[in-house]
Amino acid sequence: MKRFITNKFVLFALGTISLLVIWFLISLLVDKNGSIFPSPVLTFNRLLVLLVEPYTYTCLLHTLLRMGIGFLSSFVFALIFGILAGNHPSFYYFLKPLMVTLKSVPTVALVFLFIVLFAPKDAPIFVVMLICFPILYEAIANGINNVDRQTIQASKIDGASYLKTIFYIKLPLALPYIIVGMVSSFALSFKIEIMAEVLTGYTKNGLGSAIQYARYENPSDMSTIFAYALIAILFMLVFSLIEEIVKTQLKKTDFILIENE
Repeated sequence: MKRFITNKFVLFALGTISLLVIWFLISLLVDKNGSIFPSPVLTFNRLLVLLVEPYTYTCLLHTLLRMGIGFLSSFVFALIFGILAGNHPSFYYFLKPLMVTLKSVPTVALVFLFIVLFAPKDAPIFVVMLICFPILYEAIANGINNVDRQTIQASKIDGASYLKTIFYIKLPLALPYIIVGMVSSFALSFKIEIMAEVLTGYTKNGLGSAIQYARYENPSDMSTIFAYALIAILFMLVFSLIEEIVKTQLKKTDFILIENE
């Protein structure tokens, strides 16, 4: 019985049920009609309606596309600077103030900045890039920096060049750090993309745009907004599940993983 109760899947299910119960109770206390804080029943009913509409999938596709562009661009820059920082400590400390700034600056400020500098539809891409960059950079730099020194010395004795040491020894050994950083920042980028779409006021395709449009079209109907948010939450749960699976598999390979701060 104790083993059943402590099973992580059982605990996850119990936590989900508890969250739904709390959600239902709050909806009863705040708004019985569901115009302000709709119940889970109203939200899921509206979700079923949205799931049969092509517009929902168009919005989801555009959100994922913009997020993917921002994430991949961020990874390319993080890989370049992460390799340099991981191999040259002086460069790592030189970039430290920039990384602290990027981690600390409010996301809203970045959105408004890129709205001015670029078109509103492109602003979310740049926001995702800057938010994910420090996470990916730290993962790559720390992964390279934590490669066993004896392995590096052995490669030098064998006559491996600087570039071969990086691409054939350091990066493969740093891969667990990089993968964890990628999975963690990928889930974050999805949330950031939706928020940026809402803040930019761009009313074309995207989940954030769909939420904004639903708010202006019928402000008294919050069930549609909650339903779109639920779609985002479900995707976040999928990303979180993938993250847990990746971490579990990497731990089985006896690598020491360091969580991104």
